[in-house]
Amino acid sequence: MLTKTFAQAIGILVFSAIVGLGINALRPDGVPLVHAEESAVKLDGSNGEVSIKDAAMLFISQRAVFLDARSRMEFGAGHIQHALSFPVEEFDFVFEEMAPKLKDVETIITYCDGERCPLSHELAENLRARGFDNVYVLKNGWTLWQNEKLPVETGEGNRL
Repeated sequence: MLTKTFAQAIGILVFSAIVGLGINALRPDGVPLVHAEESAVKLDGSNGEVSIKDAAMLFISQRAVFLDARSRMEFGAGHIQHALSFPVEEFDFVFEEMAPKLKDVETIITYCDGERCPLSHELAENLRARGFDNVYVLKNGWTLWQNEKLPVETGEGNRL
């Protein structure tokens, strides 16, 4: 009787393991069992820009810090969730306080609004000049982010 119960328990465990491994293999976000695959995010260093798809993936995986280069008033009206306000016109004043927050970040993404908005590029250039080489620009960032219905928030939240 005890042998039969033990055999059934082992059978249930084996069946559960097979089902679990099968489901994990079918899921796009499944846990790697042997080794982690290379990141699907492709950052192009030649033009210093990041696509909305890659920016969203970095946001979801919490592998990037987003810096809003617009004015504090525009930031307060709405911004990418968890973004930091870093108005480019206040760069020299804000940099010393912001630098420690950016020191160990994998990727820094600057953004502003509008196809021709220069603020995000200026902020990225200023950061690169201060030694940050992991800076990318999300061109037309605020509009694209909203169009894709990605997480946003209002208020002064994460300003310095």
